[in-house]
Amino acid sequence: MSTEIRATRSRAATFAATGLLVMMALVGVAWGHAEKTLIYGFDRVWPAAVRFLRVDEGLTITEKDADAGYVLFELREDGKTFPGALELVRTADRGRDAIHLVLRIEDRPEYVEQGILDRLETKLLRELGDPPPPVKPPPRETPKDAPKDPPPADPPVGP
Repeated sequence: MSTEIRATRSRAATFAATGLLVMMALVGVAWGHAEKTLIYGFDRVWPAAVRFLRVDEGLTITEKDADAGYVLFELREDGKTFPGALELVRTADRGRDAIHLVLRIEDRPEYVEQGILDRLETKLLRELGDPPPPVKPPPRETPKDAPKDPPPADPPVGP
């Protein structure tokens, strides 16, 4: 094989490897996330979620703001520290207060985040009980001047 062909292949392999490393670096910087919507009101979930992150999960809370609905924390694992955030978004589901949770932990796989949300859901169910049932829509009203029963039929006329 000629020197020129080997040099071309070597440059192509170097280019491909560099591209792969750049892609891996970009993916490593990106945050995954896990989401879950629960049928509990914000006022009941907020204190339980903060307590869960600090006490049950042993995470270090670095900042929290109930009005804005977020908690910033650090996860220590394998001698490294990974910053994370839990967002609590007020919402509704079929007439009930609900909370949409979004959990992100930098450089951790999504299953770690999903596991934390699943454990939080279990804690809320244990502490707060079953979520309330959906609100039934009110019955449809008939117009006030509409007769409730059909008028009686006129008797037959004639012999």
